[in-house]
Amino acid sequence: MDDDTRLHNEDQYAGESTERSSKEPAVPIAGPLLLSDLTTSEMTAIAADIELILIPIGAHEQHGPALPVSTDTLTAQILCSLTGALLRPRVAVAPAIPWGVSWHHLGMAGTISLREETLIALVMDIVGSLSSHGFTRVVLINTHGGNNSALAIAAERCHRELGVPLVAPIYGYSLLANAAAEILGPDALGHGGGDEASAVMAIRPELVRPELLADPEIDPEFRQTREILRAAGGSLPVMQHLVSPSGATGDSRFASGEAGTAILGRAAGQLQAVIEHLLTTKLPTPPLRNDGH
Repeated sequence: MDDDTRLHNEDQYAGESTERSSKEPAVPIAGPLLLSDLTTSEMTAIAADIELILIPIGAHEQHGPALPVSTDTLTAQILCSLTGALLRPRVAVAPAIPWGVSWHHLGMAGTISLREETLIALVMDIVGSLSSHGFTRVVLINTHGGNNSALAIAAERCHRELGVPLVAPIYGYSLLANAAAEILGPDALGHGGGDEASAVMAIRPELVRPELLADPEIDPEFRQTREILRAAGGSLPVMQHLVSPSGATGDSRFASGEAGTAILGRAAGQLQAVIEHLLTTKLPTPPLRNDGH
């Protein structure tokens, strides 16, 4: 799919703010402002109009037999693109970080994983570069759970060590999952599940193998233990292939492009409301600290 076609598709998935009905999506008048498309002269000319930068962060990891390894990156990009289109020119979208902390998927082919320290350093370098050009509000839109811990540390260090007033990680997958639970039901949630499958079918349907969409077999003891820990605010690190032979954990049998369009629209609407709030949030510039405390 070429970029123009993809942009057209991204526009049609635009979602609503929380002040609108979830059945009344907003429609952007233009596509997102992508930093990667600008020349340095154009960047200089419009920099003063840009108040906040979105950085999509995904992963390159197995997503079961039916979905591409780029699933998380695709969903992070589309969420940022939709929100950026709705809030242009105040919000611009940086190029995606297409790798993440995916050690737990290395037991299956196709996965590329970063160390936590690598992702932290990468985010700090990117945010530091943006800050040097005067951008003081950066939001990290992450759709891979394995990145959450590293991104929390990266955001803290950008604020504390680089003096960037606002660096906020948002777990974009939770927005998708909340919408998918209402549209497809809770069984569709999970890695390679109906929530992610529907989103990819709406964005890049040619990348989905629909004949392989299924309800995966998951070790029942692992499932129970994971749910108990999650209810208590905990987590359960484990190699994915040891508890799910297919690599997936969500039921994808009822995924569809139509459901994906609705899921993305609702998620983008929720994200728009959050970003609109962050655009008006007044935060002090922290004193720079390089002593590690």
